[in-house]
Amino acid sequence: MTDLRDHSPRYDELLPAYALGALDGEELRELAAHLAADCAECRRQLDLWEGDLEELAAAVPPVTPSAETRQRVLRLAGGGAATVRPMRTPAPRPWRWLALPAAALLALAVWSGWREMRAAGEIERLRADRARLAQQVATLDRELAAARGDAERMARTLAIITAPGARAVQLAGLGSTPRAVGHTFVDPRAGKAVFYGFGLPPLPAGKTYQLWWIAAGRPASAGVFAADPQGSARVDVERVENADQIQAWAVTVEPAGGVPQPTGEMVLKG
Repeated sequence: MTDLRDHSPRYDELLPAYALGALDGEELRELAAHLAADCAECRRQLDLWEGDLEELAAAVPPVTPSAETRQRVLRLAGGGAATVRPMRTPAPRPWRWLALPAAALLALAVWSGWREMRAAGEIERLRADRARLAQQVATLDRELAAARGDAERMARTLAIITAPGARAVQLAGLGSTPRAVGHTFVDPRAGKAVFYGFGLPPLPAGKTYQLWWIAAGRPASAGVFAADPQGSARVDVERVENADQIQAWAVTVEPAGGVPQPTGEMVLKG
């Protein structure tokens, strides 16, 4: 259980308002209980605040408040007998609220402004936290979408590989890419295929890789693709014609966008 005599910076913030008699609610009850527990530091600070305010009040000639100011000050002071201020030791020095000096009004205004700035700072901190959390949620959403996409692609691949009559074709590297390798999995019944390539070097600007299948001696395009920074690539082929007659699969380097018939260097074949 926390010792009420333990001093906290929070009490340093509440003491000026307490000295002015402008503290209320839970904060008033909390500080009154703390002062009643005989915190030496808070007693010292409260004496300083009350002494400074009395000196400030004495240095300025009294002014007669307007009716509106009088009512507002009465509300802040608790309306006389309407509000009973918790007992504390030592008791605060009396303030003559009905003839409140201009200096005390100024002190109250300064304290109110300080509370407003503190609240504004808290609002800005919460806004920054909200923006940070929104960014984290957006990042997680992207990662979740990517994970779902990977899972869907893996499901399609497994469906092709495990289909009755599925075929697996391995492609070997040629020419300038002897270490490259490729794998094509074909489901002849569904007319679908998926290609994986590995060890493919990056291409210069204006160039792309293009996948082909060769059936009855004629190549047919299966799509264009680019390799990632690790040299890996994947191509989903949604429609494979004459799958039972395919003699080979190949990859060539072509102009960006692809071509109707292969014209560039063949880098994979199998």
